[in-house]
Amino acid sequence: MLIKSPIETKLDEEIIHALKELEQNRDDPEKTAAIVDRIAKLHKLKTEERLKLPSLDTALIVGANIFGILWLTRYEREHPINSKALGFVMKPR
Repeated sequence: MLIKSPIETKLDEEIIHALKELEQNRDDPEKTAAIVDRIAKLHKLKTEERLKLPSLDTALIVGANIFGILWLTRYEREHPINSKALGFVMKPR
């Protein structure tokens, strides 16, 4: 289950409170319009784009890739290629 931030929790509470208030003031068109406007503003604040943390699987993939690169570079540093096949490779002049 995703953990909500305190801001999202407070916005949810305010929206629920405004909806309850809307139920009580259905007969008054001015109050109803004001409450609907407030709910729309609260909903807009809630759905705005925020900085989102990467998911766990993305973090694991990145970590595994970094580990693989570091492991390969360590292996190549400790075990250089010393084969006679390198004699056939053309050397730059």
